[in-house]
Order: sequence, then C-alpha cells, then structure tokens
Amino acid sequence: MVKCEECGKTLGFLEGYQHPTMGKKYYLCSPCFDGVSESIALWEEFVRANSFELKPLKNNIKLDWKKILPNIRNIGKTLEADLIEKEINVKR
Repeated sequence: MVKCEECGKTLGFLEGYQHPTMGKKYYLCSPCFDGVSESIALWEEFVRANSFELKPLKNNIKLDWKKILPNIRNIGKTLEADLIEKEINVKR
C-alpha cells in the first residue's frame, strides 16, 4: 500500500499515478495527479514563453564578445590606474 504524496490518501495495488516530476517512488491519486499535471503544464508554458528566442545563439555570443573584449584588454591599465590613485590617496 502506498500513500498519495499530496493528500496522504492510501492507494490500492493498481491505483495511483507516478509523480511526473518526482519520479517512480512517488505516487499520486487521480485528483491530485490532475492538479499537479495542470500546474506542470502552466509552468512549461511560462518557461517556453519567456526563455526561447528564435535568433541564432552564435550571433548573440559574437555581439557579447565584441562588448567584453575591449574591457578585458584594458583590465591591466584600469588596475594600474586604481592602484596609483590609492597610493596617492594614502600619501595625502
């Protein structure tokens, strides 16, 4: 005998559904399974609507690198300038 993970109802031998996200060890009764599957469907729609872009990924990466590389090249210069400013402020 297994208990429903959501409501605690005792399930018979052939009753219950496997939990869609938690796996084979967890079972749900029919009403709880319907609620869980609806919430999973809503979550999937939310993720699809907010995360998928139709633009190719390679172009986005190239644009990001074009913005990032000048900053990386100038790290040494900016660190030296910061150290010099700190030394000047300490001496004052």
